[in-house]
Amino acid sequence: MNISWDNIDNLEDYYITYLLYKESKTVSQISKIRSLSATEVNDQLIKAKLEIKAMLKDKVELSKDVIDKFLELNKTDRLEFISELNDERIIDLKRKLYKRILTERNAEDLMILIWTTGELKDDKFLKLLHPLTSHRHSDVRRITYSALRKIESPSSRECLQRGLYDSNAQTRQYCAKALAKIGNENSLKMLKQLKSKKQFEKDYVLRAYEEAITVLEKENI
Repeated sequence: MNISWDNIDNLEDYYITYLLYKESKTVSQISKIRSLSATEVNDQLIKAKLEIKAMLKDKVELSKDVIDKFLELNKTDRLEFISELNDERIIDLKRKLYKRILTERNAEDLMILIWTTGELKDDKFLKLLHPLTSHRHSDVRRITYSALRKIESPSSRECLQRGLYDSNAQTRQYCAKALAKIGNENSLKMLKQLKSKKQFEKDYVLRAYEEAITVLEKENI
């Protein structure tokens, strides 16, 4: 909305009071100019300011990129957002997601973006995800390995095998679970070696090793 004297014929009455106020007129002066009580002038100013604030907020929201809006959602709402997208909008989201991951420097936002690639299960993101397994931030690595586990691409096998030696215990667990699905003979050998050093490992990680070993042995890897 154009709130100016040029658009006065289309403005609500209280915006005229606001325009006078913007010209540095006092409440007392506006009261005399408009033949209103001081209380009425103040009420109109409050109403005008609230509406302008709401319009500015809406303008900011409209200017936001879909990724910025997506990052503000909680996990449940993000999943719902993704589920409601049609094919065309999914492609658009993936394109913007790819570009944003390349430039995102905030670790928390980056983790959400990486998590999203796992939910989308598109192996086109692997070119981005594989290098991120070496990220200095342990939680970024953890989320990246989680995404790789969901995408389930054999091309991630070597990254996942390296992840078995990550300093983050949950990352080691994720990698073992992922290798249960895409592991090979070398993966099985590594898992058995790590399991043998059980005194240095957390119980839930050992269980992931054992489960992966059982699955791979059944498949005659």
